[in-house]
Amino acid sequence: MISYRDIAVGLEKLGLNRSTPVLAHIAAARLGEIRGGTDTLLGAILGTIDNLMMPSFTTATMVVPLVGPPDNFIEYGSASAANLNASIFTRDLPGDQPNNEVSELLRKYPGVYRSAHPILSFTGLGLDAALASQTPQDPYAPIRRLMELKGWVALLGAEPAENFSLHYAEHLANRKQFVRWALTEDGIVECPHFPGCPDGFHKINYYLQDELRVVTVGDSTWSAVPLDVLVNSAVALIRDDPFALLCNSLSCPRCNLVRKLIKNQISQNWQPED
Repeated sequence: MISYRDIAVGLEKLGLNRSTPVLAHIAAARLGEIRGGTDTLLGAILGTIDNLMMPSFTTATMVVPLVGPPDNFIEYGSASAANLNASIFTRDLPGDQPNNEVSELLRKYPGVYRSAHPILSFTGLGLDAALASQTPQDPYAPIRRLMELKGWVALLGAEPAENFSLHYAEHLANRKQFVRWALTEDGIVECPHFPGCPDGFHKINYYLQDELRVVTVGDSTWSAVPLDVLVNSAVALIRDDPFALLCNSLSCPRCNLVRKLIKNQISQNWQPED
């Protein structure tokens, strides 16, 4: 059984402390049994880290329009009935993604601030300026601000595919992303730079080498890395190899669309040798 002290020591071994802003992705169900449950887990995290951010995503707010841009991995006009059941985003709307028990505890914690993106919001303590910088047009602003603060990203039991910051790297490398729409109190809002498939993100670990810190707590693996190292390494990798970090599934429509667009661009830029 994992104790408060086990959690605190694990975070310290990762190099995280009160002076380190952290974006945490936590899959509590993969951590094993914790004495005191998720309350103990969050308490140990907040006892070690002063400036903490977690995703609080809400895909239930999404709607599908009748028309929109091409190559957008969406069937326009296909969700007329589902659109009627979409949730209106407010800062009190619970997150609805898997493995969000701890982020929901943080969202309800006194003094937290939540960003206003209707799909990809974050919640946190001590990082109000970073969170307030996010808009529907700039979903990666909190990550960019956290990089400026020399922040880290930590995965506690979470899979590499849950490392949302790598989507920011894809954006910086000009990889194809998507447009989605969401319901807000002011009506339907367009949300560009929506991420694609993350199932190939585990491949980045090979290139992080000694920069990635890994510890075992109970039966689960925890890892942490400086955000600037993670993002800059991924951007360089994608610019060197446009197909990098895509998943290996030949049936993945999102990655296959990205591959098709890359191949089209390569063929258009090809010049025969003299």
